[in-house]
Amino acid sequence: MRQLILCVLYVSVRGELLKKPVAPLVIKHGYPFEEHEVETEDGYILTIHRIPHGKNSSGRVGRPVLLQHGLLCNSACWVVSEPDKGLGFILADSGYDVWMPNSRGKTYSRKHRYLNADNEPDAAKYWDFSIHELGYYDLAACIDHILGLTGHKKLHYIGHSQGTTIFFVLTSMRPEYNDKVAHMSALAPVVFFDRTKGTVLAMAYLLNELHEVAKLINLHEFLADHWYIHMFERIMCNGNGFIEKICANVLFITAGHESEQMNVTLIPIIWDYTPARTSIKQLDHFSQIAGGNKFRQFDYGMIGNLEKYHQLDPPDYELSKISTPVTLHYARNDWLSDVEDIMKLKSKIQNGNSRLVPFYSFNHLDFMWARDVKPLLYDDMIKIMGEY
Repeated sequence: MRQLILCVLYVSVRGELLKKPVAPLVIKHGYPFEEHEVETEDGYILTIHRIPHGKNSSGRVGRPVLLQHGLLCNSACWVVSEPDKGLGFILADSGYDVWMPNSRGKTYSRKHRYLNADNEPDAAKYWDFSIHELGYYDLAACIDHILGLTGHKKLHYIGHSQGTTIFFVLTSMRPEYNDKVAHMSALAPVVFFDRTKGTVLAMAYLLNELHEVAKLINLHEFLADHWYIHMFERIMCNGNGFIEKICANVLFITAGHESEQMNVTLIPIIWDYTPARTSIKQLDHFSQIAGGNKFRQFDYGMIGNLEKYHQLDPPDYELSKISTPVTLHYARNDWLSDVEDIMKLKSKIQNGNSRLVPFYSFNHLDFMWARDVKPLLYDDMIKIMGEY
């Protein structure tokens, strides 16, 4: 097993970095597109992509909404679909000013004030982050930038998967940010893993092995974007119905049983932009949460915790401090976000509501890419947003 993990990690970081731009995905449909850079308190420089208004809005900019991607995605995930299905487009046409950040380390957010993400010794310091920093620093910087530029006092927040996790990190650690968010739509929220099942559960146990192997070869990032990986994906996942089915199964192996809603013609485009790289420490943090069934800060071990937190165990994120109105959108065929885990989360936040997607086989990735995602999810979500 260790030899297999070693090979996967080695392949993931060799070769030329592929940076496929997001702008063409938006501009080709006639929507406006902007790119903004934001610097965090700890020196990371993030890229936020923006669709300020819809095609038929006469240039009027509406209320800002922040769309936050998940673990292995980036801002492109909101606009790879056609305008009648891609959430970035749908929100813009619904009168919102759409902002799509890219977390640190992603293809479009690899800059730092003084660290180089690709070369040692800087790389070790650059990639020393987990979901904690993504919430505490990245989200805070993006929210402040958006509100400062637009002049609004509050924005709407929509997150998918890890995009929900880091929101709960931010608003529990820095409660003042609750007052900057009018409403939070949590798509397939990931906080507790008590009932996680299938491939995801097995992977959680393998992540400790992954972490140890990564340390042996001085590796800090996982699943880099490289030209030959995407060339293989394009050859294997394009133009053949049978092969596309295989690619769909690979894509959904951690998300739930294959959904009847999967749009196989979208798969080649999805593979062009995903999976997006992430830090090994980020994966390690998720494995700790899954192993301990507690939503808490990174565990550095007994000695490390004493130095970092002045206590033996890492502190829990205090979810009771979250006062933002939250709607938890969930599905029954989601292996990462189980119904009972959703209800546990709901019980711990002050102002939480829940909504079940009315389609039994809807899975974790259908929240972004299902054929009927608009009538099944987005229409009701936008209606709820309009109440705040």
